[in-house]
Amino acid sequence: MRRRRLPPGKVPWEIVSRHVAGVLPPEVELGPACGEDAALVRIGGDLWAVASDPVSFAAHGAGRLAVVVNANDIAVRGARPAFMTVVVLVAPREADETRIGDLLGEIGRACRRLGIALIGGHTEVTPGIDHSVIVGTMLGPVEHRAIVTGGLEPGHLVGLAGWAGLEGTGLLLARFGERLASRLEPGERAEAEAILGGEWLSVVAPALAVAAVGGVSALHDVTEGGIGTALDELGTASGCAIDADPEAVPILAATRRICSLLGLDPFGLLGSGGLLIGCDEPSKPAVEAALERLGVPLRWIGVAGDGEPGCRTIPRFARDEILRADALDGIRAVLFDMDGTLIDSPYDWPAIRRRLGVEGRSLIDGIEALPERERRRAWAELEAIERDATARATLKPGARELLRALARRGLRTALVTNNTTANTEMLLDRFGLAFDEVLTRDSGLYKPSGAPLVQACSGLGVDPEACLVVGDSRYDLEAARDAGCGRVCILHEHAAELRREADLALADVPALLRLIEIVLPPAPPR
Repeated sequence: MRRRRLPPGKVPWEIVSRHVAGVLPPEVELGPACGEDAALVRIGGDLWAVASDPVSFAAHGAGRLAVVVNANDIAVRGARPAFMTVVVLVAPREADETRIGDLLGEIGRACRRLGIALIGGHTEVTPGIDHSVIVGTMLGPVEHRAIVTGGLEPGHLVGLAGWAGLEGTGLLLARFGERLASRLEPGERAEAEAILGGEWLSVVAPALAVAAVGGVSALHDVTEGGIGTALDELGTASGCAIDADPEAVPILAATRRICSLLGLDPFGLLGSGGLLIGCDEPSKPAVEAALERLGVPLRWIGVAGDGEPGCRTIPRFARDEILRADALDGIRAVLFDMDGTLIDSPYDWPAIRRRLGVEGRSLIDGIEALPERERRRAWAELEAIERDATARATLKPGARELLRALARRGLRTALVTNNTTANTEMLLDRFGLAFDEVLTRDSGLYKPSGAPLVQACSGLGVDPEACLVVGDSRYDLEAARDAGCGRVCILHEHAAELRREADLALADVPALLRLIEIVLPPAPPR
């Protein structure tokens, strides 16, 4: 049986739940459950919230982040964070004494700022990991009454305190610096810098303030997977269907701009600092007043109802969108499709299939499966169609600039097309395009098989895992996966239809060029 390989990010709850279900001692009032941020355990007659969360050492401000995200998980239970233990697993390549000391100092300062006692932990250099990880465990006593994620009821309002995708915005600006920030409008940049310069990450104060309001039924802090995943968890945990208005979700203009530049969806972007609140209608004024006293913005974004648990109007994200910004990490070569990707060729493939009388997944395989006489006729017609399309083809805007940008970054390129060698050479000559490797169907290899991509990788001397495949169709996606290529980028005005399956889904060539200029600095001169 083939084992299912999971992508980076949260392991789906349906997998986790099979292994953590079981009878718990009576002191445990809330154990493992979908969307619940912290357990509730009675200790010495008092009710305590207990939570644990990891943070990557590579993250900007990782020490502070480890404290705050764990404190947030406690606060949304209506508990005040009190005690913390921290395990720091340092990757050998990051085992710098000064850096580790700075990190531990950052953890201590963040604890003191929130009134948390750091009571223990463990720090080590761990062989076998390629980046460091901080794992925090936080405990805190419930102040008034326990609040859970799964307390929402039909008819209750759902609000968001703070902004969606704010944590991801800060991390992306820190990672890409001026290459990203310089593309923001001055007002967008100023607004983001003002908010990110404050204590936006912690939801402890607003969570405790609204937990004291009697009609508040549910609290949930937004983290990995963004507001889309948080809403799904809130609805699933409560057994309610949430109707949220995407237009009502507060998102900074800088966040929208950054997501547009990087091909991300702001609804799936890392969202610590955002707090989802569920309450009945009569409690709405009290919730608004409590947050207004703290200067925390609030928007009512939806309502709970009956139906399939989850969120009906904003999707859940299996992986956080910020991981798409890593799609070009480790890439050494780019393999391009030609027609529809770099070249605008006037093909109407559904009409061509009907005209040739060909069905099935592959046009070429379909022609080859015809009886000999029909096969000869179909090939002659297809070649005539291709010659006509080649004569009328135009170059996609930005194609030359894209290839030059890749060359400046030391990336090799290949062209892999199901067109003929004659047509391909004519187009490359007409538009002045050059590749390190060119493979056409005349080689006997064609997509959606991964074989031509494997052959191109071999010609480049690059492992498929280190290659990005850029195409405009499901053919390209299937071929890339079949070849074992590390990343796939779909370039098409309707690329969003394949974005769940592709690593990158962008509208056009200029969008990919912008992304490369932001995330990949030019190679240093030799």
